[in-house]
Order: sequence, then C-alpha cells, then structure tokens
Amino acid sequence: MKRIIVILFLLSVFFLGFLPVKDTDFGWHYRCGNQFLTTGKLCLTNEFSYFLPNYKAYYSGHLYDITLAFIYNHGGFLAVTILGALVFTSSALIFLYLIRAELLLRMFSFIVIFFLSFPIFNIGFRPQILSYYFLLMLLFMLSQNSKKVFFVLPFLFFIWVNIHIGFFIGLIILIFYFFENKPISQLEYSITVVLSFIATLINPFGINVYKEILNHLSSPLNSMIAEWVEPTLPHIIFVLIFTSIGILTLVRNKPLTLWKIFLLIFFSVLAIKARRNLPLFYTSFAFIFLGNIKINLEKFYTVSLPVLISILFFFIFVFVPETIHQDTIWSEYCTNGLTHYPCKALSKFSQLSGNVYAVYEWGGFLIWQKPNMKVFIDGRMPAWKDENGKSPYQVYLEIIQTKDGWNEKLRQWQTNYLLISPGTFLDLLLQKEAKKYQWEEEYRDTTAVIYKAL
Repeated sequence: MKRIIVILFLLSVFFLGFLPVKDTDFGWHYRCGNQFLTTGKLCLTNEFSYFLPNYKAYYSGHLYDITLAFIYNHGGFLAVTILGALVFTSSALIFLYLIRAELLLRMFSFIVIFFLSFPIFNIGFRPQILSYYFLLMLLFMLSQNSKKVFFVLPFLFFIWVNIHIGFFIGLIILIFYFFENKPISQLEYSITVVLSFIATLINPFGINVYKEILNHLSSPLNSMIAEWVEPTLPHIIFVLIFTSIGILTLVRNKPLTLWKIFLLIFFSVLAIKARRNLPLFYTSFAFIFLGNIKINLEKFYTVSLPVLISILFFFIFVFVPETIHQDTIWSEYCTNGLTHYPCKALSKFSQLSGNVYAVYEWGGFLIWQKPNMKVFIDGRMPAWKDENGKSPYQVYLEIIQTKDGWNEKLRQWQTNYLLISPGTFLDLLLQKEAKKYQWEEEYRDTTAVIYKAL
C-alpha cells in the first residue's frame, strides 16, 4: 500500500511540476548554451548588448545553459518542461528521504511547500530550480551522518557552481554544520569544507565567481526585479511564526542543535528580504520541524489512495493540456508567459537590426530570436554596474521614463531603434514630438512600437 501511495505521489508531483517555460531569461541562456554546442565557445564576455560592451560578468552557470540548449534542440519547449518536471519529482523523492516523519505528513508537506512557493516555481524550469534540488541533496547528505558521504561533498559543489550562483548558500550551510556532531573529526570536516570551497573555484572564472555574488549582494535588486522584492505580508507572517515555532522546538530538544537554529534564522532572513527565497525557507522549516512531530497516520493510508488518484487525474487533465498547448504553439508562448513578446512586430518588421533599446523583459528573447542585433539590457545585467556605479536597469528606467538626458544617452550609445511597449512615458512623448528628438515611428501594434533614429 505505501509503495503504491509513494508512486502516486511522485506521479502527482511530476504533473504538478509539468509547467510551461515562462522564464524571460530563457533566450540568453539558450543562446549561450547553443553557442557552446555549435562553436565550443562559452559566454565569457558581454557579446549581446551594446550598453557596457565586453563587460565581464562572472556568472558560471554554463552547465545549465549547455543542458538547456541540448534539450531544447532535441525536443523544444516540451522537452524542457519534462526535464523540469523530472527535477521537481527528484526533489520530492529526496524530500521524502530527508524528512524523518510519517510518510503522509512528508508528502502533504511537500505539496504545501510547492503551493506556497508557486509564484517562484510557476516560471518553470530554470537554474533556481536546480539550485533548490542541490540544496535538498546537500541537506540529505549531511543528515546521513556517514563518513563516506562527507567526502562526496566537493563533487556536489563542483557541479553546483557550474549550474547556478546559489551554490554559496550551500557553503554557508557547511559552516553552520561545524556545530553538529559528525562521524568525522573537526579536522577532517574542515578539510572537507576547504575542498568544497576549492571545488567551487573549478569554473571558467575561478575566484571571480565570488565577485559576482558580491555584486548581487551590493545591488538594490529588491527595488528593480519582481522576485527580489520582499514577500507579501501573509508570507512574512508565516516566516516569523514558523521561525519562532522551529526555534522553540529545537530549544526544547536535547541535545541542542545549534546548526539547525542558525539554518532556520539564515533562511528566514533570506525569505523576508526576497520572495525568491521562500521555497528555501519553507523547506528548511519542514526539515527542522517535521522530524519532531510524532503522529500516527496509519488509518489515513486507505483514504489517501483515492485522494491521490483524484489529484493525479486532476493534474493530468487540467495542468498537462494547458502546458502542452503553451509549449507547442508559438503564438501561445508569445502571449501567455510572464510577458507578451513582440513576436508580431519581429515578423512584420524583419529589418530590425543594429543597436536596439528594447523592453527589459524582451532582452533575452531578442538575444535568442534576433542574433543580428544587440539589445540595450537583458536579464543578465541588473547586478552589473556602469562607470557611475549605476545598474543598467536603473539607466534603462531613466530612459523609458524620459528622465533628463534620456535622448542624449540613446545617441551616445548609437541606438538605431527603439522597441518599446505602447503607452510608456517614452512612447507617449515620441507620439507627439518624435521629429523634435529625431525619431520616427516605423511600426505599431497592441504589444510593441518601433521607432527608428533619424
């Protein structure tokens, strides 16, 4: 019975995680990965934008880019969705082994975490999902308290650093784990931590990946990017309540596990600062709290079978067709993601080329779809800094909001076209005074407007 329930649960998670590709950064990730597959060349400098040309960012997620490009080339968006669903399913399986609680409680908790984190997970397969998987894997390996497992950690970090910049969270967890009883000596564990750190240096940028982390930490991303803003009030309340419950639970248990207290506080701070960290917090709380709950749910196993079957069929008949529809029909991808892409404009105005100041959310899409042009900004760049210490996103906003000097900036960087949304401050101004600023409207539809420099 329990084996059947686990299988049904994992199938439910697979179809729950069968989400369409909505990540606006897909385009530049794909182009970087495909560039390596076709030429053997990694994206080591800024080749895609004309603002801050040749800027060297130290983003080291090349394994993700290459994998994404390979999967997309062989199966399109649908194959990428299937890969994402498999990662979610693998995460759920690790979660079941990680949490020491009743099986039904573990399964129910994972589903709750998924829905609480749905605004983050809903974007589909992206490097943050793999980072979540690696976090679960790290916690699972540490919880095994086996001497053999500890010596595998450096390999885990070697893969993680080349997937996503979130690897540094894992290193912080290792530092917290100094306070836990281990099957190896403190000296052996110190060597393991040092080797894990050294493993993170095995990437195309070496120690410079830590400069990229510092850039992210020192940039006001919470005032620019939606997923970096603080969570809604209900989530903040949940975080504070769950943190208090978790700490009280840990304090009451003997011996005191300081590393779990540090872990919970660390993830609660991250979650309150940025909504993108909510899955990490809710998972850490479940890891810490559920293992201390003693509940006998044996009588509910019979009831859970039809419930899981019902959930499974609901996901299959509701989620799956919708995802397949969006993944396989180009017009659906263009209009039903996180943003409406200017697909119609690109089709009708094929001569668009050169340096194009475009909507921020369209940057990655244009890098992929229009390799003969360079964009002003895209999803790689918010944490970058120009010569004045400003983020490119801040400069982008100054232009789209027609702040003082907006046109001079565009001329300075030799902008050939504007590809913007209708109704923005810039569009409203140019509709009335395009000639004054030496621009001319070339195309307009309900999604995009194109102006050409005179």
